[in-house]
Amino acid sequence: MESLNEAIDKKFSKSLLCLLKLVDPERKHGFEQPLIEKWNRLTLDEQRKLYLYLLYRRWRGLPFFGTPYEIVCNCHPQPFNWNGQPMINRLMKETKMVRAFYNGNYGIYTADEARVWQMTNVEPLN
Repeated sequence: MESLNEAIDKKFSKSLLCLLKLVDPERKHGFEQPLIEKWNRLTLDEQRKLYLYLLYRRWRGLPFFGTPYEIVCNCHPQPFNWNGQPMINRLMKETKMVRAFYNGNYGIYTADEARVWQMTNVEPLN
């Protein structure tokens, strides 16, 4: 699996393609101009947050709603606290996990989430 930096490196053709593969694997939608423009208006951090949020929704088996354009326009990504979730044991084997402080609480997050959401009091778990 490629790293977050490799997937979302602000190179239009690569980063938007990664997003489209994630949210539209059947390729019902293409590189439509409004989508391209909206994606390019997002900052690198906004792109990374959106990609991580959607990737972790996919990992948890949660659906996506709307077209890729609607997702980019209307999605408000938040980090996911993996504490107590059934996938935590598998994730600990495959992904760097941390304990971190975010939005007034401690939780278990991926190292990528902690970095992108600029969490504090980050302690490695594996």
